[in-house]
Amino acid sequence: MDKIICLGKNYADHVAEMRETAPEKPVLFIKPQSSVVEVKDNGRVSLPWDRGLIHHECEIVFKLYKKNIIGLGLGLDLTLRDLQKKLKAAGHPWEISKTFRNSAIVTPMKAIRDFDGNWEETPFSLRVNGELRQSSRMAEAILKPDEIIHYIDEHFPICDGDLVFTGTPRGVGPLGPDDLIELTFGPIQHKFRLVADGR
Repeated sequence: MDKIICLGKNYADHVAEMRETAPEKPVLFIKPQSSVVEVKDNGRVSLPWDRGLIHHECEIVFKLYKKNIIGLGLGLDLTLRDLQKKLKAAGHPWEISKTFRNSAIVTPMKAIRDFDGNWEETPFSLRVNGELRQSSRMAEAILKPDEIIHYIDEHFPICDGDLVFTGTPRGVGPLGPDDLIELTFGPIQHKFRLVADGR
């Protein structure tokens, strides 16, 4: 893997909740490989809570090989939201609000054949401490899988093993230390806990 390629504003309901204008095409940005953590079931992930408010964005994740999807997972694209707002307001790039350690949490990948029926119609969800925060389907996204890969290929070199975070639906919100996270997407049923750095 060379990088994580992320789509912003790929779900209309998320654009609306952020009170932003829908772009002609979703926003593209990159996270470095060093920001990724593949979380174990019942594992722990430490985050830098001292840097400000951290928001979750639950997303379907592709793993690519030869520009084809060879694996599906579920991930959390984490954002230092206060910092991002400050940078946006100043007209500055906001990558530093997105690229801190463990800011790209992913489950282990599953093959498409592991999903029953059409995986694009399979619901995915995020629960925090048992509360449903986000739920949607790939079919609800503005760009569909083939369109996403083609769109990325127009702008970035795609390397084997790259991960694609495909955008988040409505329901983004804050996280805190000791939160219990549950990610569900077809055969993916994953729980883990957030902790403070150093624990």
